[in-house]
Amino acid sequence: MELADDLRVPTSPPDPHEAGRLAAKHGVVQILSPPDTPGAFVEFLSALGTLIFTDGETPVPGHPDLNVVTNVGRKTPPKSVFHSDTSYVPHPPSYSALIAIDVPDAGGATWFTEQYLAFETLPPDLQRDLIGASLLHGPSDVPVTEAQWHPLVRRNPITGRAALFLTSLARCRQLVLRDGTDRSDLIERLYTHSIDPRHRRQHQWRKGDVVLWDNRCTLHAADHSAVVGDRTLYRGMVEGEAPLPAHG
Repeated sequence: MELADDLRVPTSPPDPHEAGRLAAKHGVVQILSPPDTPGAFVEFLSALGTLIFTDGETPVPGHPDLNVVTNVGRKTPPKSVFHSDTSYVPHPPSYSALIAIDVPDAGGATWFTEQYLAFETLPPDLQRDLIGASLLHGPSDVPVTEAQWHPLVRRNPITGRAALFLTSLARCRQLVLRDGTDRSDLIERLYTHSIDPRHRRQHQWRKGDVVLWDNRCTLHAADHSAVVGDRTLYRGMVEGEAPLPAHG
């Protein structure tokens, strides 16, 4: 499904709080009449909360709260799999957004997959088992003691709805049920279910586009498989709350 078929934020100038509410409801929204400079983009996102930056990323010159996402200067395409941004910290970003600076002649879309649906389409008995479960988030090269436990089924404070809260398989370290039983064997099954094509939306970028999504109920991935030309976007992230568990 194309993102263009879904709800957009039409107000001019755009209302950040309305955009955040709609992103929490629908997972991802495109901002019409978007901020048209990096500074305006920062101002727009800052209305939703404190911006955070992931160590190791490349900052945008003059805008240290933003990072550069680009294929320029690379000999091989970037790698991207479905994930939730920087989920391995105590307060993962509630929102992420991208502004398109340079778009390729072909390819380079971003995919989004809704995690409300991912949870709601699980068998009811599995849903019950997963309420209260915890997932350990962390890069594989980070000691377990530096990884972060979060609820596997997360409640969005804006909508009250429950969503699976996963990230890339490489960063899903361990799954433990409410009673302490280790069910890490379920991780791959849940991840595969969460990225089912039936749950996906796509956005094909145009220069100046701004897309905002809610990491609490959405996974995303870039499609680098058939990119022709330069692809550069700037990303901003808004610090969120400590993830809230869903209630059974």
